[in-house]
Amino acid sequence: MFTMRLLWGLRLPLLIILIHLLFPNRSTYKFHAEALITFKGSLGGPQQLGCSIVKYPCQMQWPCLDCYKLKDPGGVTTKIDGNNDIPTLTPLPETQDRKPGGRRSSAVIGSVIAAIVVVVILVTVYICLMRVKKSMRQTSEVASSMPSPTVEMGRVNTQHVTAFSPQNTRQLTILELEQATQNFSRNNIIGEGGFGVVYKGLLQDGSIVAIKRRLFALTKDFVLNVKQIAHIHHIHLVKLIGYYEDSHQQLLVYEYLPNGNVGSHLYDSEGLPVGRLNLWRRLSIALGASKGVEHLHSLVPPLVHTNLRTSNVLLDENFTAKVSDYGFCKLQTQVDQAGSSSNVDCFLDPELSFPQNFSEKSDVYSFGVFLLELICGCEAHNKNMLHPDENIAFQVKNSVDLDKFVDMTLGYKEKHGARRILMLALQCVDATRRRPSMAQIVLELERIQREIVPMYPQFNDEIGAVTLGSELFQ
Repeated sequence: MFTMRLLWGLRLPLLIILIHLLFPNRSTYKFHAEALITFKGSLGGPQQLGCSIVKYPCQMQWPCLDCYKLKDPGGVTTKIDGNNDIPTLTPLPETQDRKPGGRRSSAVIGSVIAAIVVVVILVTVYICLMRVKKSMRQTSEVASSMPSPTVEMGRVNTQHVTAFSPQNTRQLTILELEQATQNFSRNNIIGEGGFGVVYKGLLQDGSIVAIKRRLFALTKDFVLNVKQIAHIHHIHLVKLIGYYEDSHQQLLVYEYLPNGNVGSHLYDSEGLPVGRLNLWRRLSIALGASKGVEHLHSLVPPLVHTNLRTSNVLLDENFTAKVSDYGFCKLQTQVDQAGSSSNVDCFLDPELSFPQNFSEKSDVYSFGVFLLELICGCEAHNKNMLHPDENIAFQVKNSVDLDKFVDMTLGYKEKHGARRILMLALQCVDATRRRPSMAQIVLELERIQREIVPMYPQFNDEIGAVTLGSELFQ
């Protein structure tokens, strides 16, 4: 019975709390006190509860409301209806401290947000790196489509000389070159060509270079020609780094390509096959060299190489083909002696009556002989040829069986692709009027490459998505 009465009596304090929540202002103080008087009368005094109501200040604190507590009875300062036994309600100062749980929640939320930001950054960096890697695989195609500035090779163009950038090609000192080659030591000699002896050197900045040195037989306007050629840039052309000239010598400094010229990977010292390259590698070399020469022909006016041969097609560490000795038709007064195939100049267009008549078609003929060496795997003139004037171009043109000229070290499945390249080479060494342009040669080599790619799945990434048609075999 007492419990029921207690619960019934607590209905009023609960009502007071509800009113306080709905009307949190000081005008309700008196109403609260009158309600407490009624509550006290209904219970007969706090003693009936076995405790004093004034001993329990309000402990429930709300974040947006003032909490009020009962003052101690001994400190009554306000009389309500003449009754000092009724405690008054005074505001409790707003607390400034937050619960520790709130701080922990904020810390957790902050950590989660920071982790998400870090993950997003890492994912973004990864995507960027993958795109850069993919872009690097397509560098060759992109660079091939980038034209060089107009270069006037036939005459001195002061505008282009002024535009020369020393940051790309610079004039070196003889002291730098002597230090790079150990004072032109014989141990540093790696070859000899039409321009002179070739040395391997190490520049002060750590660059490994090939240095071509010509003594005494100097060329007029050497520096002007160098500065004109310095504007020509392509992924399949050997980069000219610097030069030097004084009263008795002229030097050209090129990037060094560690795999040497293509001939050293095709045949031995006697000009016979060594079988180091499969058909895919040979076709990639042919395609790279053709793009380099095609870029020269695309200049305004066209730049004719005049000395294109297997020994002037070099390979970097990835076997990327790069054409060297371009643009120095006036400087190359001797036949290039860098490779053994140069002893008999089988690369020279037989229809030329005078060297001054060199044209783009003359380069096409030389490129055709280069293709024949690539596929036959032997030197254009080797020890198996009895007559001095005999060469591989003459033999292939007068044969009805092309298969016997395909390098015996190639696999059976590679014979068809090799035959296609031989047919292209025959068109290049045909009469001048029937020879294709270098641009047509590039398209045909790309077509052949796409036809044989199923045999080499490891090289699929090197093939573009666009299939090019043929302008030669339709």
